[in-house]
Amino acid sequence: MIVGAGELDSRWRTPEGQALAEEAVARLVAGRGLEGLGLGRHEDRIDLRGLPAPVPARLKRFAAQGWFVEVLGNLITFRGATLEGLDLSGAHLQSLRFFGSRITGCRLDRANCQDWRLWDTEVADCSFVPASLREAAVGTWHESRRNTWRRVDFTRADFRVGTCWEAVFEDCDFTGAKLTGVQFGQCALIRCRFAGTLKEMLFDGRDLSPERPAPPPMDDVDFSAAVFHGVEFRGFDLERVILPADPDLRVLRRARCVAAKGIELLDGDERIPARTLRAILQNRLRGPGDDKEAEVYNRRDYEEVGGPGLASLADNILGRAEAECLRKPAT
Repeated sequence: MIVGAGELDSRWRTPEGQALAEEAVARLVAGRGLEGLGLGRHEDRIDLRGLPAPVPARLKRFAAQGWFVEVLGNLITFRGATLEGLDLSGAHLQSLRFFGSRITGCRLDRANCQDWRLWDTEVADCSFVPASLREAAVGTWHESRRNTWRRVDFTRADFRVGTCWEAVFEDCDFTGAKLTGVQFGQCALIRCRFAGTLKEMLFDGRDLSPERPAPPPMDDVDFSAAVFHGVEFRGFDLERVILPADPDLRVLRRARCVAAKGIELLDGDERIPARTLRAILQNRLRGPGDDKEAEVYNRRDYEEVGGPGLASLADNILGRAEAECLRKPAT
């Protein structure tokens, strides 16, 4: 039986329901059990479906350096807490804060988890189908500790979280998730699946600094059912990645060598497509990297930037450059 959101919310709207919700949240924050509250169970989890957590107060909103900044008060903060075996489907949980906590065996399907902030927190065996994590800080790097997400279902979730730093994602499913503009910065991705349209994404595995170390190579990451539009990979060899069977895609091995050699091959060519391709390759060489990293070349991306002329030139130049680079050993 599928219960509508209104029915899930209704039990919390009475004065008794509001008091029950406040008590449940207070106990969870304090690490106390929920026994004796008469919550019942749903599919072997404590039934907190539709729970309305208190909405934080907006204390101030202002612009700074081109960004809108909000200062919030009365935030619900979990420190060293464990949330286990809860059904929070359809719950209103925006702007929660987690420090050194664990969320395990919970269902958060259709929950509002916007603006979550997590530090040194583990999430395991949970589902967020199709919850909203928009603008959440799911990947943070705090005192050399990271967030871990293991066996988490993000199917059709709104995962537009901006940049995700140094997190571990293991056995996670992002099928149909909204991921436009997301950057996975130095994140470990192990046995994860991405399916559906992926736009303007960056998977950055470069070693940026001792404070921001590189992740291990991507391991058994499946993009076979994905469609790429402006998807970039930096710092990964892509040896254990399953890419879409798309005729417009190809893997360029030794991508930094290919970019440098491509610039050499374009020397003296001042046609607009050549100047555009040279600028793209120069940008590819900015920042750290090593000679073993690979890149996914997407012909459609070049057609969108400069039409068939640029795409044909890139096919020619990058193919020749890769052939030359592969003839000599990597440094």
